[in-house]
Formats: sequence, C-alpha cells, structure tokens
Amino acid sequence: MQPVILKMLGIGRLISLVDVVVNGNRVDGLSMIVRSDVVREVSLKTVQDIAKLMPREQYKIIIQCMIGGKVQARAEVTPFRKDVTKDLYGGDKTRGMKLLARQREGKRKLKDKAVVRIPKAVFRRI
Repeated sequence: MQPVILKMLGIGRLISLVDVVVNGNRVDGLSMIVRSDVVREVSLKTVQDIAKLMPREQYKIIIQCMIGGKVQARAEVTPFRKDVTKDLYGGDKTRGMKLLARQREGKRKLKDKAVVRIPKAVFRRI
C-alpha cells in the first residue's frame, strides 16, 4: 500500500511502509508494513540480517531501509580485496600506487555494470 492510501484509510500515523533498497534498487519482495513506533528497530534488524545473509562480491553492496525518501537504517557488505601490491618489495612506490589506482578504477566499472543477485535464503529468513 502506498502512503496516500494509508492516510485515506485513517491509519497513516499508525503504520509505515518500509522499502528495502539494495544498491539503489528497490526490492519489492522485502518491503513490509510496520507499526510507526517500532520502525527504527525493525529497520535496523532487517538491514543487519540481510547484510549477514548476502554473499560478498567484488564491490561494496549497500542495503538501506527507507520510508518515502528518508533512510531509516543502512548496512554495507564489504567487498573482497585482492592484495595487488604483494609482489612488490622495496624500490619505487609509484608502481604500487599505479596498481592500486587500476584496481580502484576496475572496481568502479564493475559496480556500474553489476546487478546484485539476492539469494532465496534471504527471502526465506526475512
């Protein structure tokens, strides 16, 4: 239900529609209707549970619970990080800086193209 419908029914202040957003995309299957007095606690628990269940990727995954456009809770799934400077020893630092910059650029491109797949286990447990 949309907030407008809830207000028309006279229960707009009692309950809120909480949307779960993963990397900027709303996930309808995880949206829920929650009592307004416990929105913060439920949102925080939901986000933390999803973050625990999501597999790690090569890029950072941001999970948020929102009401309207306002973020109620947020969690991040940290990315894998390959140690690109492990083979370098001594010498000039610029080579290591170049390798780290290349890794950063590659991860940025990967994040732009990537689609986050949410496992079915997340839907079952939430």
